[in-house]
Amino acid sequence: MTVISVIIPIYNVKSYLKDCMDSLAAQTFSDSEFICIDDGSTDDSYLTVEKYIRKDKRFKLIRQKNKGLAETRNVGIRNAQGKYILFLDADDYFADGKVLDKLCQRAEESRLELLSFETELVYEGRMKEIDNKDFYYYKSHSYPGIRKGKDLFIEMMSNQEYCDSACFLLIRREWLLERGISFYPGILYEDALFCMQCFLAADRMEHVSERFYTYRIREKSIMTSSVRWENVRSRLVVYREILRLLLLQEKDEPSLQKFMTEYLSLIASHAKYMDEFRIDGQSDRELAPLDLLLVKTMELGDYRIEVNEQVILNGLEKLAADSEGIVLYGAGEVGRMFFQFLKDKGLSGKVLCYATSGNPKGSLAEEELDGIPVLPISEAVKQPGQVILSVIAYQARMDMQQTLSQLGVREFQIFDQYIYRALRHYASSAVCEEL
Repeated sequence: MTVISVIIPIYNVKSYLKDCMDSLAAQTFSDSEFICIDDGSTDDSYLTVEKYIRKDKRFKLIRQKNKGLAETRNVGIRNAQGKYILFLDADDYFADGKVLDKLCQRAEESRLELLSFETELVYEGRMKEIDNKDFYYYKSHSYPGIRKGKDLFIEMMSNQEYCDSACFLLIRREWLLERGISFYPGILYEDALFCMQCFLAADRMEHVSERFYTYRIREKSIMTSSVRWENVRSRLVVYREILRLLLLQEKDEPSLQKFMTEYLSLIASHAKYMDEFRIDGQSDRELAPLDLLLVKTMELGDYRIEVNEQVILNGLEKLAADSEGIVLYGAGEVGRMFFQFLKDKGLSGKVLCYATSGNPKGSLAEEELDGIPVLPISEAVKQPGQVILSVIAYQARMDMQQTLSQLGVREFQIFDQYIYRALRHYASSAVCEEL
């Protein structure tokens, strides 16, 4: 009898596939099947899978023309025979050989529909410096007990620890099929909608604070590749479908409505952020009427409002000139571009310091960047300066605002995507002039 079906979509990841297959072969849980689906790979990934098939009857291979991750996972669901389903990306792997045993035991003992768990992050090369995801995936709270998925979503959102990855869920297959939940085909970020549907539908759900999954953050994955219109459109589709789900919720669940709305705001923020940096042209003219309305109201694509960047730069210059001093909360790309802009305008002396959420490495007296001190925010706010949140990423900005609130700071400025774009264009033009 097959108890657990692990679904592994595969697309051009031959160099990573052995780690994934080895972690499956090492599983001591015998009542399982590993459904490997080659989604039109061009690197002969299927040959690696065939080697494992010859040694272990749990391995199965499906080969198909390229359909994308969402539909490939749906193919896996349709072919699965297990009582429970797990998703494993082909460039990731399970933490140890007892993962399936532990998950099955927990689900069976508690008669669960849904079981969520946690992940360990492994960064490739310099990816941690480029795209640090620790704050999103690592949890500092525990969530014991069996409960409705809605309640778990609310609690995780209130702690800013909700994570929308299908790979961190064990799902009872019959329950999934009865509720008609599947992956929305033809989009990226399909996990966000799938996970929301699962959490909203589950009556018996549990979370275990154990890192069963190892998530590899690599340089050229779907999640870290260059942004195109397809990224923005996919976020738009996810926003629209979760909005539909929100409208179906009971009006006597204000906490659920509040956090679903907050989650939608996060998706909208991501869409706007990506729209600023995509590398292809405008492509939103063939959208359905509802999507066109959302594009317009969210100021995306062809409907994005073009602002006078010189007006923005003049405003930033005046802000600095009229201030007692400036504390740049965030010592990354945005803050450093602003400092360079002020330096070009002869106003670098107005910047009192960079501020960080934690203690800088080494002695505070010795820590400097661009010739100015780098201080923990708790020290920086003691100075009589204007605090500016020099960061664009939504979650980082939310965390920084919460830190300021805890420190009693109520007045501060925030860099939005228009300010970032103006500074970025200014920096680019300055480089061109030097050349």
